[in-house]
Amino acid sequence: MFSERTFQAQIIQNEFQQSLHAKDLEPGTNTRGNIIKRKMKDYFTLFLETSSIHGLNHLVASKRHPFEVLLWLTIVALSVFGALYLSRATWTRYQSSPTVLSMDRDMFAWNTTFPCVTICPNSKLDAKKLRAYVQSSSEPDKETLTKFIIGISNATYETFDTIPVYDGIPADKYVELVLNLSASFKPTLTIGATGISLNIIPTITEMGLCYAVNSKVAIYNSPAAANRWDRVVVHNSTFYIHPLDGEVFAQVINLSTSYDVYLHGPLEVPDISTRHQHSAEDFYMKLYVTALTVYTSSEAAKLSVAQRRCRFLHENILQHNSVYTYTMCRMECRIRLCLKYCKCIPHFYRRIGDEKTCDIRGLHCLYQYKDELYKLQDKSGKKINCGCFPICDDVNYVIQSNVLQEWFLGTNLQWGIVTYPRMRYRRDIIFGFTDVLVAVGGMAGLFLGCSVLSFMEIVYFLTLRLICYTHRSASK
Repeated sequence: MFSERTFQAQIIQNEFQQSLHAKDLEPGTNTRGNIIKRKMKDYFTLFLETSSIHGLNHLVASKRHPFEVLLWLTIVALSVFGALYLSRATWTRYQSSPTVLSMDRDMFAWNTTFPCVTICPNSKLDAKKLRAYVQSSSEPDKETLTKFIIGISNATYETFDTIPVYDGIPADKYVELVLNLSASFKPTLTIGATGISLNIIPTITEMGLCYAVNSKVAIYNSPAAANRWDRVVVHNSTFYIHPLDGEVFAQVINLSTSYDVYLHGPLEVPDISTRHQHSAEDFYMKLYVTALTVYTSSEAAKLSVAQRRCRFLHENILQHNSVYTYTMCRMECRIRLCLKYCKCIPHFYRRIGDEKTCDIRGLHCLYQYKDELYKLQDKSGKKINCGCFPICDDVNYVIQSNVLQEWFLGTNLQWGIVTYPRMRYRRDIIFGFTDVLVAVGGMAGLFLGCSVLSFMEIVYFLTLRLICYTHRSASK
């Protein structure tokens, strides 16, 4: 086969040289422009005759009827289109959905993340501090000032309209005022595991001042880190439990007020749309949950964000936070909408640049768009595209039992895991780059009968072979 193709190439070369010599003898054909055009045509013909891509040699074969040439040109064009179309579809699949969620079922082969809780007291202010502040104020309308401070401390998108108009306190001082007048939150925290130390972290949320337990990201919205925009080092490691540990509980004792509690993973924070449980004062709430974990394999983690459709904590694109979480991304989306609707943002968000904090009139303006801001939907009900992906290593909790009983010893909260999850989800690659190469190679072989060497032939003819041909032609 090799000797046959060598012989064919030699015949073609001889024919080219003879035709070149004959054309050089014709009068009026030895101008520089005609010579260059003729040599380019001859070189292109040489490529088509010797290429291993099927069908190209029929385009320049001698003594072919024009209809035959047109037929083969159509066939080759359709083959190229088919190969490119299906290859593009393969590449699109690799870029958009190369991953799959599969299930792990050996419950003893992994640890389960202990749930984090965020506790939002319903009475956020200390009555004595508030009374002393109002009495020392020069404001004559003490009642309006009191209602204003209470309204600011409990302000959410759903209650902005209940805050009375008061201009005696600048908008950028609202958070500082609430923190100074906040009630002391020092309950007793216990955990049913040895060697574990959990901390209570105050954090500013869309529900006001709250307190997080076992959270790794609440510190980024903490008053203590208000002016920090770098990654905060968290010294306590994630609290994991295993089915062999049995039932594990944590409890907060002596809360001294009614509260709302939000259950979520340690790498998330709650927002206004997160489901919560409410407990009145002097009640004992017991929440028993199970976990639903999604983690990303090391191979899938190497893909781009658009391919795996999730983000890790360090892959931050947010402007108002140092790390990325799904809920923080939704909060930033609300910030953009607030700036769009009313040219300001609520006081419980971190400001950057020249962003303006909403005064009372600004909060009343935002209340008119509370449904859009709460649901992140426009007036027609269409979901607003915030570009938020879930975090790659996520855990959600399903409440199996919620017991609320009256308790004469105070207001307490207990939560933990009784039933361990029997499966977890793994995000893994189902269609990798090797599969792309195999699929594209198959398309090229099916439609054009070519391989990688065929494409290397094209590179060869455009580089080394072209240089040699040009040099030999110039020397003759």
